[in-house]
Amino acid sequence: MRTQLPGTALRRALTPALTALTTLVVLTALTGCGLMGPSTYDTDETAIEADSGEEFTLSVPSNASLGERWYVAEPKPAARVVRAAGEDQENSGSEADGASGGSQLFRFKAVGRGSTTIRLIHCPVHACIDQGDDSATASPPPPAGSTAAPASSRPTYHTYTVTVK
Repeated sequence: MRTQLPGTALRRALTPALTALTTLVVLTALTGCGLMGPSTYDTDETAIEADSGEEFTLSVPSNASLGERWYVAEPKPAARVVRAAGEDQENSGSEADGASGGSQLFRFKAVGRGSTTIRLIHCPVHACIDQGDDSATASPPPPAGSTAAPASSRPTYHTYTVTVK
């Protein structure tokens, strides 16, 4: 017959709980420090709060294979509050299937206290005039008497409000 020390059973019972608690504390600390990566905001999350030095990403649906594109629109966000940190494209389909959509990602870094807006313009194919500097303007309206493009073919704006603490 095997004899157990009095604390052994208690230790066996508490070890999984202590491991889970330790993991939770570490993940919470890493998230608070921004070490888990930047926060990502979709089009339905337009109010953003960030700490100075924190990076965040705006993720918008895009189908580049159909000529669809997003740009940061004028007026640009206040440089004393946020600065652009890059842009990427994520495709949801394989390259072979004609790219069936995905997301366009805009990365920013919070650099100083304050509030600003980031305006993105969504440009369906031929709806915007590319200015060659990663910006665009909406195409001019059609001349009087011509048939207007359907609403789904017109550029639209999406505005995020960013507050840096």
